Amino acid sequence: MYGFSLIRIIAVGLKSLRLHKLRSGLTMLGMIIGVWAVITLVAIGEGASHDAQEAIKALGAQNVIIRSVKPLSDKLQIQGMEHEWVATYGLKNSDAARIRNTVPGVQRVLPILAQRKNAMHGMRNHDCQLIGTFPAYPAFTQARIVVGRFLNEFEEINHISSCVITLELAEKLFVGQNPLLQKIVMRGFESSQVFQVVGILQERTDSIKRAQTKDSVGRTTSSNVYIPLSTFKALYTTKNIDRSPGLLKAERVELSEIRVEFASVEQVIPSLPRLRDALNTTRKGVVDYEIQVPIDELNTLKAQKARDTRMLMYIACISLLVGGIGIMNIMLATVTERTQEIGIRRALGATRGDITLQFLTETLMLCLIGGSIGVLGGCGFAAFRHHILETTTLVTDWSVLLAFGLSMVVGIIFGMYPARRAALLDPIEALRHS
Repeated sequence: MYGFSLIRIIAVGLKSLRLHKLRSGLTMLGMIIGVWAVITLVAIGEGASHDAQEAIKALGAQNVIIRSVKPLSDKLQIQGMEHEWVATYGLKNSDAARIRNTVPGVQRVLPILAQRKNAMHGMRNHDCQLIGTFPAYPAFTQARIVVGRFLNEFEEINHISSCVITLELAEKLFVGQNPLLQKIVMRGFESSQVFQVVGILQERTDSIKRAQTKDSVGRTTSSNVYIPLSTFKALYTTKNIDRSPGLLKAERVELSEIRVEFASVEQVIPSLPRLRDALNTTRKGVVDYEIQVPIDELNTLKAQKARDTRMLMYIACISLLVGGIGIMNIMLATVTERTQEIGIRRALGATRGDITLQFLTETLMLCLIGGSIGVLGGCGFAAFRHHILETTTLVTDWSVLLAFGLSMVVGIIFGMYPARRAALLDPIEALRHS
């Protein structure tokens, strides 16, 4: 009997909602927007956080990245074509050797030397970054070989003029051609050198751009050419000349970057003091390097992500609160309209509990329908943004359950008062109401 009674209550509630379609739709709109906002905002926040965390993870949680930085005292530049100023600073080969031999827990050390050049093939040319490094580079950066192979030990030992280029550069220089075993010319200020392409590489993230040198107007490029470090030093030395209009700048940097890999993540943070001691041994107080710790940045990012998610949730919950107030307002108006109906039901034997259940069920039906539409809308918008707009947007199960659950809780809280008010009406006065 109770089940039959509940079915009757739901049927009456649906009939009441159908009698006022526009009002019911507008009432549900607040709940739809609230649930939609919760799911969408959390999905956008999760997507942005995912991209940032992946970029940091690509640098390696067990890695420490050390980069050459021009000291503040050397940042004066002399203008005029007739002047040349050579600034010597940054990391050295001896620093890499000292780190490898003196810092406990170090597994591998990867030196990198980078300079801006111009790559040319046939009639096409493109500004790029020439990077001299060891064969272990893809393992350190988690880069992916698209075609061919990366540099090997034989090429490093024998100063072979082989190179690997990024996919972006290959698309610009070799339109409709296979770049493998083709020749490219690397043009610099002082000389031009010919290299043979042995592979195409795709960086996992844009993190490598952080190590790039900039031109006179601060631009960077994601088009890279990788050659053996020994070949780089044999052909170009460590002197880098940047000639821009009205400026001739020369710098001497032995290594642009040193990447250090530790045996475990737990060794990274405790080893930083020893790492700094190894670098400061010969520097006499001059700070011409910076240290980037991906695991430290990752932990900071996770904490920031938690704060951002809470903030987005608070903003979205305001929409649910407004929707709940709208539901309560409409249900109070419904109680006033149906006062005589309430009196008749009470006269026919309905209890206060029956009346409360009737109006509370109608409120929950509004929230159930509105919440369901909101879930579909939020998930659909996230999918559209992720697949069509190609912007990372991740819908989490907990955000869907939380948004839908909050909509039902809001419905119960804001629907209880109108339901109790209807139940407490005096049956005799209700029957007299017209």
